[in-house]
This record gives sequence, C-alpha cells and structure tokens, in this order.
Amino acid sequence: MTIHTTAVSSSIATRRGLSSVRIAGCKLPESYCEFAATHGYGRFGGLVIIYSGVPEHPDSLLAQGARVKGFIDDAIAEGCFEFEPDGDEVVASRLYPFAASENGEYFVWDLNEKRADEYSIYCVGARMAGLRYAAESLGELLEKLCSASIKNVMGPGYTPLLPTFEGL
Repeated sequence: MTIHTTAVSSSIATRRGLSSVRIAGCKLPESYCEFAATHGYGRFGGLVIIYSGVPEHPDSLLAQGARVKGFIDDAIAEGCFEFEPDGDEVVASRLYPFAASENGEYFVWDLNEKRADEYSIYCVGARMAGLRYAAESLGELLEKLCSASIKNVMGPGYTPLLPTFEGL
C-alpha cells in the first residue's frame, strides 16, 4: 500500500535507535520499525495517531504507551474492561499500546503472541468497551483500516480511511 505523506514528522526514529528499544523485554515488531523509520510520529488516515519510536518524545511508545497500559490495567482491575468479542482477562493483561484513534480506541500489541518479527495486534474499544483482533502486522492493520475491513477492526460505524500520513 502506498501511503501519501501530507506533512513531514518532527520525530522520525532511526533503525539503529529502534533496535535498542525494549518493551517489557521485547523487541519492537519489524513492521513498526519500518514505519517509524520511514514516516515517524503522526496521524494515519486523519484518525489514528501512531506513537513515536523516539524514546525521549512525549508521545513515544515508552511514555504514552506506558500511560495507556496503566489505563488498561486499571480498567481490568476495576472490572471495567469488556473482553468480547476476541479476548479475555489473560489476553488483555499482556497488551501494550502503540497507537490511538482520536475517537478513543487503542491499538495494542499482544507481547506474548509473536509470529516471526511481529506481534498480534488488537483494537481496544473506546472506554475499554471491547477487544477485537485486528491484524498480524502494522502493514496489515493499515490496509484493513483503508478498506471495508475497518468495520471488523474498529466497529460498524467506520468507513475506510484514506492512506494518508500527516507527520506531527
């Protein structure tokens, strides 16, 4: 899929820098590293903010991801997380966020479901209302978000996004 860049990112990570980043002891998935080194931090399809791979950035995987991980963990502990249709408490407890929609959904990796150099991706519904399997890689996720499959990932109220990226 060709992604049309509308503005250059202020935070583009290097492959070398990304290779040293660890989340809960896990390396970053290859598809994310490719995206972060090419496009950087910004908004995909006018809706989805993909966190920066630069650790010092305030909206980085490490800073923002850890903050949202705390929200997820709190929602599970307080019984406010809905696991249907594709998850349960075990799956939800091992998720780590890497992106968020402006409507409140989070895109997360299941750090225990590794295939080659990728982790399974899930979409956490706004206000922790549902957990849906989304894709096997960031590239597959972006393709689904730009097709009718967005309804299976984010819900029936969504229409396909345009394959655009606006660096922030």
